[in-house]
Amino acid sequence: MRHLILLLASAFLFAGCASAPKRSQTEPGTERPEIAQRLADIFDAAEKKDLERLDSYHLYGPKFTKFSPESADRLDAQAARKGEHDGLAPVRDLEMRAEQLKIDQFGNAAVATFILHYSFKMQNGSDFDKRTQGTLVLVKDGGEWKITHEHFSAMP
Repeated sequence: MRHLILLLASAFLFAGCASAPKRSQTEPGTERPEIAQRLADIFDAAEKKDLERLDSYHLYGPKFTKFSPESADRLDAQAARKGEHDGLAPVRDLEMRAEQLKIDQFGNAAVATFILHYSFKMQNGSDFDKRTQGTLVLVKDGGEWKITHEHFSAMP
């Protein structure tokens, strides 16, 4: 009886291994350069105030979320878009770069963490040079990497 139980257990184990999901033809992590380029595109669109292009890099919809130091609440797509548009309006000479960039890819999802170094001038002439901690969660949608979650925190 014990041998029969071991035989059945082994059969289930091997059947489970045989039916395990197949790996994607694209190994995780192989699209890091493409994701890094998407981040550069996002920064470029923000620097140029190309809001239509900037919006196109987001997967705005019911699953989009954002945390920002400017708000105590989690932002939805509409609030995040409005905040970005309103925030860029009075800014001149914006420059952005990701320092200490780390990209982890999980199939069609990726997490980019970095220190965002940015500088700009306000219309009133004030100069700003800041750093903030950033996390972007991106998903591949229609063959393109798009932001589905943003989180920015003040530096300690």
